[in-house]
Amino acid sequence: MSPCSPRSNWRRLVVIAAAGALLAGCVYKVNIYQGWITDPGDVDKVEVGMTREQVAYLLGTPTVRDPFHADRWDYVFTPGTLEGERRIVRIEFSDEGVSSIEITPVPAG
Repeated sequence: MSPCSPRSNWRRLVVIAAAGALLAGCVYKVNIYQGWITDPGDVDKVEVGMTREQVAYLLGTPTVRDPFHADRWDYVFTPGTLEGERRIVRIEFSDEGVSSIEITPVPAG
């Protein structure tokens, strides 16, 4: 049998296809974090009376700025694969600065 026979080509094709299928199962999956990512201690540093600039310096720009609630900033944190870690940090402002801080866990799913 010559090295270029149809049977040899068929075996080579089967071996390559099997190797490809096995290698496709060796996928490395990276956790992808979406939304606002910060040190959890930074939220504890926000205090009633702080200005918008001070809050933005600590936490960055808000994930959501609702055009119907200009005095409310929402920060949404969602890890890609960790269950139970999702949360919303809602900061409301008045003329004097921060008027309330609310942290709400979001159920998975």
